[in-house]
Amino acid sequence: MKKSFFKIASIAFLFLLLVACDKDFNSIDSDVIADGDFALEVREVQNINAFTQKTEAVQTNNLPLNALGVFNNPKFGVTKAHYVSQVKLINENPSFGHNPVVDSVYLYVPYFVDSDVTTETNGDRTFTLDSIYGNPETGKFRLKVVENGYVIRDFDPVNNFETAQKYFSDEKSVLMDPFKGTEILNNSSNVAQNDEFFFDKKEIIIYKTNGAGLYVGSDGQVLANQNDLTLRVVKERKAPGIWLDLKNSFFQQKILDATTSGNLFNNDLFKNYFRGLLFEVEEINPGQGALAMIDFSKAELKILYKSSVEPTTENPNPDRTRKEFSLEIGYDASQAIRCNSINFLEHAISQEYQAGLDATNDERLFIKGGGNGSMAFVDLFSNGELQSLRNEIATQNWLINDVKLTFYVDQSTPNGMANVPAATEPKRIFIYDATNNSVLVDYTFDTSTAINPKNDKFVFGGILETETTGDKKGIKYTIRLTEHIKRILKVNNQGNYNENVRLGIAVTESISISSVATFVDRQTNTFGNLPLASVLNPLGTILYGSHPNVPNDKRLNLKIYYTKPN
Repeated sequence: MKKSFFKIASIAFLFLLLVACDKDFNSIDSDVIADGDFALEVREVQNINAFTQKTEAVQTNNLPLNALGVFNNPKFGVTKAHYVSQVKLINENPSFGHNPVVDSVYLYVPYFVDSDVTTETNGDRTFTLDSIYGNPETGKFRLKVVENGYVIRDFDPVNNFETAQKYFSDEKSVLMDPFKGTEILNNSSNVAQNDEFFFDKKEIIIYKTNGAGLYVGSDGQVLANQNDLTLRVVKERKAPGIWLDLKNSFFQQKILDATTSGNLFNNDLFKNYFRGLLFEVEEINPGQGALAMIDFSKAELKILYKSSVEPTTENPNPDRTRKEFSLEIGYDASQAIRCNSINFLEHAISQEYQAGLDATNDERLFIKGGGNGSMAFVDLFSNGELQSLRNEIATQNWLINDVKLTFYVDQSTPNGMANVPAATEPKRIFIYDATNNSVLVDYTFDTSTAINPKNDKFVFGGILETETTGDKKGIKYTIRLTEHIKRILKVNNQGNYNENVRLGIAVTESISISSVATFVDRQTNTFGNLPLASVLNPLGTILYGSHPNVPNDKRLNLKIYYTKPN
């Protein structure tokens, strides 16, 4: 799969480059291949200022994806990701029939998987999971699901309910903990669903039963040996995901027995009556765990129960039949009535990361996503270099062909620690206009796509280049800023230069998500903005900055490739 991606990527890149050359040749900035009349040259920008900015608490309500789990990054510290969501009735004002009794309740939430699947001789499949950080097999942690008792609002009362409510990653202890339930709802005897939860790569198999919870064979008869998997009949196969058997008695009382209370009449009443589910995580062993990005809006929350029609004189003992009732959790922006949700992110910061945030120079840039993270800002062309370049381009008729901004990864192990896994490095960084909180023109122009959507816009770049052997550690991130720099260095159609904006750099979970979220500095109570996709990725990287102490071959650099007449 990887070989085919890079083959396709290479062909697409050459095509896009040729298209760009043709487009620019017919406009004002031609991509010209050097010949006898032109000299192909490169200018390295000398004056670049870069610095790290911590983002602290970030807005995490109603995210498109949510983190769940415990992740230890030796360079940055330990992240614990909790999740809470409202619960919604799919069918309002339901009727469950006469004397309904819960048989079972389950929650299933699929993981992201790629196309690599191993199939055993018996047909069972094992998948390769995507968007899992840490070891999914050995990274066990405790998972508790309890009832949420806090009302998650749609609108902010501070602003007279005229603006959407914002919730932040550090508010769990204040908002949730005082009101949460004490009854553990994922109380299965299977510890893989609670005390030793892990992200299982195997598919989930549902077997046929007789309606009373007993497995049947191919002849439909109850199996004498209920534990022999080879005798069971497969009813359904599901991709790997969270599977939790939830407490029957809670949902019997909360849902089936509540029809006469009026609390199930509509979702406005129901979401105040049943305020949602809170997923809490705990470390089992220090430094162990795993964390997954999950789309909870794809969840199945089903109550399986038995009931009958109302008895009559003619039919005093009607047959009881098995039925199911579905609920929804997880935020889905396409729904008219949505389930509000919040991701709470606790981060125990490492000493090295704290030292990097406290540093006053730009030798290293610390970039980390999730909560209590950080990003970097870059100012190009300081100390008068901008005007000098503009004059040189205007007087010498430069034709800019390509511009690349390169960040080199600090591969050293922190505090003498060995075996820092290369998998903890973010696969991509994102650069944007931090002055106006908008994407750059090169991002907009790039329509390239890849097999894995995370690698879309690969001409724009920002994808990690790694070593080919050993630990395959990250080497550098390169981003193409050709059109952006052209607009800064050349006069536009109105006879003006475009603004030399500050650039923001952050990790990203998805290059297609370009919207922004809010972060808050609790000490000063000041707010700022950061890319939303960086909130969705818990990873971090340490990049070399532009300080003179950084070796020349590792220093942050911007190179302008151009041609000019001889």
